[in-house]
Amino acid sequence: MKYTAFISYNSKDDRWARWLQRKLEAYSLPVVIRNEMDEVVRRDEESKKLRVFRYRADLNTISLNEGLAKELDEARWLIVICSPNSAKSAWVGKEIQHFLDTGRRDRILPFIIGGTSYSGGEDECLNPVLKAAFPKGDILGVNIDDYGDDPRIYRKRKALVRTVSILVEVPDAYSYLWNRYRLRFWEGVALKAVGMMAVLALLGWAWHHNAEFDTRIRLKETTPQNKDLPAPDSLKVMLTLDNEERPLVLKETGETASYKNLPGRFADQTVRLTFYADGYESVDTMVMLERDGEVVVNIRRDDTYGVLAGSILDEDGQPLGGATVDVEGLMTTSMPDGTFEVNIPIERQKPYPHVRISKQGFQTEEFPQQSVGKDWTVVMIKN
Repeated sequence: MKYTAFISYNSKDDRWARWLQRKLEAYSLPVVIRNEMDEVVRRDEESKKLRVFRYRADLNTISLNEGLAKELDEARWLIVICSPNSAKSAWVGKEIQHFLDTGRRDRILPFIIGGTSYSGGEDECLNPVLKAAFPKGDILGVNIDDYGDDPRIYRKRKALVRTVSILVEVPDAYSYLWNRYRLRFWEGVALKAVGMMAVLALLGWAWHHNAEFDTRIRLKETTPQNKDLPAPDSLKVMLTLDNEERPLVLKETGETASYKNLPGRFADQTVRLTFYADGYESVDTMVMLERDGEVVVNIRRDDTYGVLAGSILDEDGQPLGGATVDVEGLMTTSMPDGTFEVNIPIERQKPYPHVRISKQGFQTEEFPQQSVGKDWTVVMIKN
């Protein structure tokens, strides 16, 4: 096999897929591996490296035969990054099915990063194809939440070592591999430490950096106020933190709302913020989050009620130029081809403005409730 494993994942979990590939390929297998009974269960003449395939772009092919079938066939294992994202992914299901169709059911390894397996709800983390292949839950996998009582610094790494032990087919040697990995890990930490004061300073900084914090969001409308326009049902703000979307709904402009208990690592960092509401221009920008700070988002009304356009004809169906169009006091004259357009500023907009069209020699037309933004035709009758 060209690859030890093929990583199947949803693009929203790309950060996990990249991390797992990087760590697996950097992992140096020992020459000798022992089990919990200190018995040699694997011996190689030299240390081996794992080779992992991860697709790095969106798959735009019609079928696996035109895409990744070759790489799947050249991989000994299929690692499935399991989350509510991948559970809904058709492509992840196709990659699992390809492994099943090629008789490698026992070579599928779930790596659960979030959600609940076999829950059947919104937090389901197993793809339907995987659940159908293992209806009784008899699948050997790795779940980072299995190490929830361990320090954060250990949890992902224990899941990594557990994955390695399965890939090299010595799952009963996990303790041996973990102890070796942990020893090397702390040796690396010790080499980087320059003294107790530096360590204490680093820990103090890390505590402050990771401490949760609050940030206020305030919407500031930069267009003139207009009581004739309908108020929005809701004003929606969204922060994107490491591919995780955090929504916030405000009732009116000028209101201040707070994001509470944000992870400390995002303090003084630039993140993506989006805003959208009916009747307003959308906002998609980058903002800096400060501890106990305030982010002001400038918002503007859009032109939903900003243009009234149409055509004027005489009773014979011919274009009627030179007609006066009065929209709530805003005046224009129809063109020789009979067309007209009135641009209404924000402060004078109404959902249904009063329209008056007149021309010497013709009957005046009144439209007390004409909807804006629509092309319409007016026929004028001669006096």
